[in-house]
Amino acid sequence: MIIEIFKYLTNPATASAKKMGQLQETIAMEARYQRAKKQWQSHLENSKEIIKAASLNLDNNSEIIILGSGLLLDIPIDFLSKKFNHIYLIDVVHLKKTRNRVKKYQNVSLIEHDITGVSDTMLLAHENNEPYSLNHSPSLKIPALSPDTGLVISANMLSQLHLAPVYFAEKNFNLDEGQLNILASNIMKSHIALLNNSPCPVCLLTDHNRIYKNKTGHVISGENVLFDINLPTPDQTWYWEIAPHGELDKKTSMTSFVCAYKNFNRQ
Repeated sequence: MIIEIFKYLTNPATASAKKMGQLQETIAMEARYQRAKKQWQSHLENSKEIIKAASLNLDNNSEIIILGSGLLLDIPIDFLSKKFNHIYLIDVVHLKKTRNRVKKYQNVSLIEHDITGVSDTMLLAHENNEPYSLNHSPSLKIPALSPDTGLVISANMLSQLHLAPVYFAEKNFNLDEGQLNILASNIMKSHIALLNNSPCPVCLLTDHNRIYKNKTGHVISGENVLFDINLPTPDQTWYWEIAPHGELDKKTSMTSFVCAYKNFNRQ
């Protein structure tokens, strides 16, 4: 906990990312990875391989945009930087470790951007002591998109997109569970629409549902994290034990079912 507090105080982030809890969320994700490297390994390797497969037939002069680049754990950044002209890493927070890692690449750029488009509106409503409207429809754009873009990679995991906004809304606005679910669903649907409107191919990595198991490995419950969203048949699927026993509690582990698409918007 002391290490995480130190990282919070010493890592660069926008005021918005701090207020919305996205800096804290990113630091917590890094700490969870350190505790669960073994359980995460197959998921990270599968993610890298599907990204490589999605980019194999692209022109080497292409530019690549990665939405939700995060800690670069699931991104084959060496492969991409060697193969393509330029790589844009887009996320709301880039920790020092990530910034230092990409310094050696002359063709990699970091862009801080909230791809959900809801943070500024939420913060403004909160500062003005106003309610937050669930009808808010942000005008979303993919940063750095150009005629040279050969591939957009969405590595966010759809259910991760709404974590910080929903938590902030729950804490600061008078929204009930049903309204929070609508907010979460709207954020995911807006992201899918953004990807479908991309003029170039999109590689999508997303969780679909979660499974909870007891210590003996038996499934005790499950949930669909995409609510009423229906996705096409994926190119590849796998399981990711995102929270081994001891993360949520001593008795329960959480495993995500991951769907991967090499060309999501051409399905």
